[in-house]
Amino acid sequence: MINDVFKTPVYQAKLKLDNKAISLYCVHHSKKDEGRTISNSGGYQSNFLNGSIPMLNELFVNIIHHSNEMAKLIGLKPTKLSDVWININGYKDSNLSHIHSHCVLSGVYYVKAPEKCGDLVLCNPASHMSYDWYDETLEEFNGYTASRDVMPAYEGGLYIFPSWLEHYVSPNMSQDKRISISFNMVV
Repeated sequence: MINDVFKTPVYQAKLKLDNKAISLYCVHHSKKDEGRTISNSGGYQSNFLNGSIPMLNELFVNIIHHSNEMAKLIGLKPTKLSDVWININGYKDSNLSHIHSHCVLSGVYYVKAPEKCGDLVLCNPASHMSYDWYDETLEEFNGYTASRDVMPAYEGGLYIFPSWLEHYVSPNMSQDKRISISFNMVV
């Protein structure tokens, strides 16, 4: 018998929003906000979005709803939206490996995700496993043996995960831009 003693939840939903309008908002915002460099390697990452943003209100309502669904499923207190920012990644732009400190849940919503635009890659929190479990020792990669898991980027895709889960975004190999909105939740 195997007892799964530690589990890492990743919540996924497909949202049906007006992504063309949200995309236009994101591009317009990038022209008036200088942005910042945190985990992005190339590309644009906005400063935190502040104030009322009617164009994103339906997205924010969905993020809060789905975050609280996840919180309920895994035994966390209800959450509220804390930080939100825009990511626009062109050809070969990516996001380096990182976590989101001082919050409970984090996530990403894909506004525009052309083919080969780079996926969300989640790193196994058992970081020392690769010292002894490497390619030559494994029969197969699965939830017990894989050092990372790939969540494909797709338009309308929403992923929510624990903020402590290390992750990165692989390079955009499309000639078109990938646009996403990332967020943090607190209790």
